Amino acid sequence: MIRILAFALALTASMPSLAQEASGNRLELACMGGGAANKVDQATVNAWDNHGNSAGANVLGTRSVGFEDQVNLWIEGAEGRVRMPRSMLPPIRGGENGWFKLKDIEISDREITASVAVNALNNPKLRVDRYSGMISISGKAGDFTGRCQKYDPATERRAF
Repeated sequence: MIRILAFALALTASMPSLAQEASGNRLELACMGGGAANKVDQATVNAWDNHGNSAGANVLGTRSVGFEDQVNLWIEGAEGRVRMPRSMLPPIRGGENGWFKLKDIEISDREITASVAVNALNNPKLRVDRYSGMISISGKAGDFTGRCQKYDPATERRAF
């Protein structure tokens, strides 16, 4: 039992940034940026020849639609949530009041990585560079990049 406790303490001491984040300090980020969302597109084509014959076809595909938006993110210990850009959200999704759970959160001195639990088939990858403040979210529904700023909701002044 003592060996397990000593190992856990040594592991915590060897990862200071993870230990600091896990100690209950809540990291709140607001990230402004933009990206491209993949949207389903449909077209109908009709054609006639000189003899009165006709033919028609429906074509399904995807198109890329640009957008600008804000992403909000919080992490506290091993738990976190993100508010995804609305343009990147599929019609069938989970979440709670627009916030989606972060899975497999990994925090290092250099970066924060996680997967966003949008639905069973869509788990975009999230990466935040802790030095530059750059965020990227990439998945089936599209891509988002932006720059994050740390803030404290309790002390932040409202714009109006």
